[in-house]
Amino acid sequence: MTVRHVGWLGLAVGLLVGCSEPPYALPDRSTAAVQAEEERLAALLPGELLDGPGTCKVRLLGREGSSSYAWARCEGTPEPGLTSGVSLPVRVDGDLVTQPLDGIAHADSVRRMFPERLAEAVLDDPDRMQP
Repeated sequence: MTVRHVGWLGLAVGLLVGCSEPPYALPDRSTAAVQAEEERLAALLPGELLDGPGTCKVRLLGREGSSSYAWARCEGTPEPGLTSGVSLPVRVDGDLVTQPLDGIAHADSVRRMFPERLAEAVLDDPDRMQP
């Protein structure tokens, strides 16, 4: 490899590193406002996402205006002896809960529900988003 090639390689690597965005910054869960919103969502979501009584753990992913974006992991007992659960990203506008579609429509629905950077973070690194 010549000095000229090394120079071009260094420039290319520098451009790639310089242009990449940092990971999506999640809200600080130690703040009272984030804790209060996660508690509100945890109380609201079982009735919206489960068939019967249950509980949800929630990770607030962000807020914009009156919209809250979160990941919910819920477990319930729709009937004695039967347990069910869901783990998914949700958008909550007041008390209106929107969840993504399944299957092939999942990614497009997430992109419609969330701001662009958050949607890509949810799709690219869902494990980091979960409660």
